[in-house]
Order: sequence, then structure tokens, then C-alpha cells
Amino acid sequence: MKKIVAMVLMLGLMATGAMAASKVAVVDTQTVFDKTKLGKKYQGIIKEYYESRKKILDLDADELQKLQENFIKQKQGKTLNDKAQQEIEESINKKYNDFKKKQNEFGNEIGKKQEELFKSFNQDLMAAVRDLAKKEKIEMVVNKIIDVAPQAGVPPTPVVLYSDENLDITDKVIVDMDKREDAKK
Repeated sequence: MKKIVAMVLMLGLMATGAMAASKVAVVDTQTVFDKTKLGKKYQGIIKEYYESRKKILDLDADELQKLQENFIKQKQGKTLNDKAQQEIEESINKKYNDFKKKQNEFGNEIGKKQEELFKSFNQDLMAAVRDLAKKEKIEMVVNKIIDVAPQAGVPPTPVVLYSDENLDITDKVIVDMDKREDAKK
């Protein structure tokens, strides 16, 4: 029995010693996305994509607003008979439904574009982290947060509640990813 207890204690001490020798690092992927050339490039693409869709929707919204204002004026001026009034209401409702449909389609397009760009960014990020970890003999790299691109107004969810600043390799990952981006040109 004493031999078994001694072996368990010895294995425990060996495991503790092995864990102490392990090198762990953390990366703030949101900061990497915000500060790297590739992340900024993708942010610009998403913004441009959004702005182009927004211009189209803004034009449609303005047109719809003018139609509604004209209809209200005509209705107040009692220049429309019941049939004409009903036709205009139906036309405005149809345009409104088309506007909402287009709005949803654009939202879906933007979501797909973001997903595509984030997937590409994450692949580059993982390659940079993997290469840096091998170079610095880091056995495990932990992401500080869950969301690479949190939704507006929703802060990223922390995974690492505390880590020593010396474990943070975020800046090194940023430098490495920028070098990779420069090499592509």
C-alpha cells in the first residue's frame, strides 16, 4: 500500500513538474483583428460593402417617404376618389414590402461577406499563431476572448480571466501577420 501511495505521489510531482515546464501563451484575437493590416483591410471591405448597400436602401427609403408624403397631401386635399386612394395605398405597401425584403437580403449578403472574410482571417491568424508557437516552443496558446468580431454594443466574452502580461504574444502575432501580408504584395 505504501508503494502505491509513494508511486501516486511521485507521478503527481512529475506531472506538476512537467506542467511547470510547459510554456503557455495568450492572444487577444480581437486586438489582432483591429490592428493588423489584414484585419484593417477586411474591416475596410466590410465597411465599403455595407456603405454601398446602405446607399441603395437610403435611396429607396427616400422614395418611399416622398410617396407617403404625397399621398398624405392628396388625401388631406381630398383630390383622390376611393379607388385611386386604395390603388396608391396598395402601391406604397408593395414598395414598402419590397424595401423590407431588399433590406433583409442586404443584411444576409453582408453577414455572408463578414463570415467569408472572418473565416479567411482566422485561417491566417491560426497559421501565424502556430508558426510563432513552434518558433518560441510554446506548447499551448489560449485565446483571451471568444468573439473575433463581436456585434456592435456587445463586448467580447473573455475566456482568460487573468494572465501575466509576459504570457501575452498578441503584439508578436500582429507583427508576424503584417510581415505575411507585406510578403503577399
